[in-house]
Amino acid sequence: MTRDEILGAIKTNMLEVIEGARGREIREEHSLVRDFGADSLEIVEVVSRTMKQLKLKVPRTQLSDAHSIGELCDLFLQAAVTAGR
Repeated sequence: MTRDEILGAIKTNMLEVIEGARGREIREEHSLVRDFGADSLEIVEVVSRTMKQLKLKVPRTQLSDAHSIGELCDLFLQAAVTAGR
């Protein structure tokens, strides 16, 4: 699993869940809350959909440390490497 695949999954799920992301460029340095106005339920939905799509598990305690899309991607990539994918 590559970083680009993970980033693509996050972006796809953001576009489906977060209205503020539609029609806008999504970059790794962006924040789900600050840049797209996502609320906590939307963030949980994006993360849950992405984990399900990629068949990965990331502890919720680690997810709270992700402040940007890139940091979220890093957590998923780390989980993929740990899972041997």
